[in-house]
Amino acid sequence: MPLHTLDLVLAPGDDALVRARWDALNRAGLPSQAGHRSSSNAPHLTVVSAPCFSEAVLRRARELFGPLLPCAVPVTGLTVLGKGPYVLAESLAVPPAVLGAVAELRSLLPEQRTLSGPWVPHVTLGTRLDAPAVGRALEVLGDVAPPRSLDVTALRRWDPDAREVTVEVP
Repeated sequence: MPLHTLDLVLAPGDDALVRARWDALNRAGLPSQAGHRSSSNAPHLTVVSAPCFSEAVLRRARELFGPLLPCAVPVTGLTVLGKGPYVLAESLAVPPAVLGAVAELRSLLPEQRTLSGPWVPHVTLGTRLDAPAVGRALEVLGDVAPPRSLDVTALRRWDPDAREVTVEVP
């Protein structure tokens, strides 16, 4: 069953920077989010995922993130997630207030901990990479300017059942 998500989305200029990195991987023949053809596909930072969200959780998410957005999030470098196949991502150092908001939302969704483990703030660049592809991707991305910081501007909800994106905090 696909999971519903609450995601932080990027300012247009930062969205374009991440997409340039997706495109570089794609041009090199490597797995990249550029190949994800869904209309909802955009660079983002997933905050929580769950089988569904109650209106109380959505209301609390709006209350928590409304005063925090927009905000700048430093990029700390590339990270490799998983045990293989791997996910390649930009690692993020989110501000303490955002960490607190995420922790509170996760506490409202007990299934969140069992579904995904601890929260690792990141923006995905590519998924399903084997070890040689990770090495090649790191080489490719060495030639593409990395973002130093990403401006997070909104909180969106992805509903995979209705295939709809809703902006919860503009």
